[in-house]
Amino acid sequence: MNSVPQVAPAPAEGSAAAPDLVGEFFGKYQVVRRLGKGGMGTVYEAVHSDIGQRVAVKILNADISQHPGYVKRFFDEARMVSLVGHPGLVRIFDFNQLASGTLYIMMEYLEGESLWARFCAVRGRDGIPGLPVADAVRIVRQLASALVAVHKKGIVHRDLEPKNQ
Repeated sequence: MNSVPQVAPAPAEGSAAAPDLVGEFFGKYQVVRRLGKGGMGTVYEAVHSDIGQRVAVKILNADISQHPGYVKRFFDEARMVSLVGHPGLVRIFDFNQLASGTLYIMMEYLEGESLWARFCAVRGRDGIPGLPVADAVRIVRQLASALVAVHKKGIVHRDLEPKNQ
């Protein structure tokens, strides 16, 4: 069973974030826009300059990059997701540290919306947000399948919530 690093929770949002990287290059991938920000980092969309492939690049916040426990947790995320290889999990293409010290994970870019956005967009007859039962069952089955695969590898997901994108 893989051991999961035991570190303190991520610093609260508002900690020193990664610099705005729009326009920067990661090899042949140019960052084109910011997709989202969380407590530990920022995710950007980048495009390969020759073939147009889109990827998501997760950048660890600079202040967190100074703590070996968080760095280990960040890179363990990339290793563990790659070990599982489930269709319900994002594919990891690369992870590394730039000469500037910026730590990143390069992964599959996925179109779509978060579960939370979907939940809020759908309204029942009474006007209350919610998903039709058939949709909810389908989503829960897919989620459970991915979690079973992850748990079989001895991995515990630390940040599973509907607002994750």
